[in-house]
Amino acid sequence: MDNRSLIGDLLHAHGLKKTPIRTEMLGLFMDHDFALSASDIGAKMKAGHDRVTVYRALSSFEKHGILHKASEDGQGIKYALCGHSCPNEIHADRHAHFVCDKCHQTYCLESIEVPEVSALADFSVNKVSYILSGICKECNAKSVN
Repeated sequence: MDNRSLIGDLLHAHGLKKTPIRTEMLGLFMDHDFALSASDIGAKMKAGHDRVTVYRALSSFEKHGILHKASEDGQGIKYALCGHSCPNEIHADRHAHFVCDKCHQTYCLESIEVPEVSALADFSVNKVSYILSGICKECNAKSVN
């Protein structure tokens, strides 16, 4: 199955209309194995879409459980596709993320599950984040050559 039909199925499963910008944006996420920021998306999109439209699409994707926030840095929030365990509106992606110190890309580490964390009395936990940093496989390969 090609990405266009996967994208159509994904949007339909999450109750979203298939539009050219949504199709193009999700195609970008499917073509990259690392998280993307709004500025990354704007730079990579073929058609010139204004920032507001890009941010609205990202917000909608996150709200509907298609994307999750993977990390945040000076370039802004980086988003990644949610896994199959992430149903509509409930982000169940409980995995670590890796941020490369050289290229600054963020990768989802699906194989490293974030353990359940219980809060202390009088505290309420809204989000748990495991961020690992170091040098990614691409940058390691470049430094060997």
